[in-house]
Amino acid sequence: MSTVTGKAPITLLPPPAPEPALPTTTVPQYVGPGQTSNRMTRVMAILQAEPERLWRSREIAEILGDVTLVATYRQLARWTEKGVIKRVRTGRYAAVAQETNPLRDLRER
Repeated sequence: MSTVTGKAPITLLPPPAPEPALPTTTVPQYVGPGQTSNRMTRVMAILQAEPERLWRSREIAEILGDVTLVATYRQLARWTEKGVIKRVRTGRYAAVAQETNPLRDLRER
């Protein structure tokens, strides 16, 4: 047996906007020895524009627009291993903070 105790308002919300489609293929970038890839430079600029923000891999891939999400995961992992960027937690990346050497600064004066 059930008892009705009152009415609860129900609000229907519109569905969230779909996420932008990512490319199905990655535009290859050939980088010679000792060169920095254009894509890595672009990712560094994205991360350094908002250094406190924790960027999702998908957000980075959407901004780049020429790379698949899987390729983005691989590149971010490679750059993290090299110490170019840092992985804060699973799937979240940030710029590496620039460290200063105060002793070096004093010697230059």
